Amino acid sequence: MLSAHEIAALMVLGSLGSCRDIDPRDLAALATRRLIDMTHAPAASPAVQLTPAGYHVLGAVHRTSPARSSQRNA
Repeated sequence: MLSAHEIAALMVLGSLGSCRDIDPRDLAALATRRLIDMTHAPAASPAVQLTPAGYHVLGAVHRTSPARSSQRNA
């Protein structure tokens, strides 16, 4: 299970692609779970890529967000 910090980091990476302000421990956890790929990022560039699994998790978070649930019930 992902922590709230890891989910937030994944959301930031999904929207910005930059890991500059993200805790390295969260990046390591996301990479271990194969939700992000940092292998092709140059050392000087703080960019990472979400994997298909990372996009899948973001989609699941988006579908179950409270704001979207309350909009459906209105």
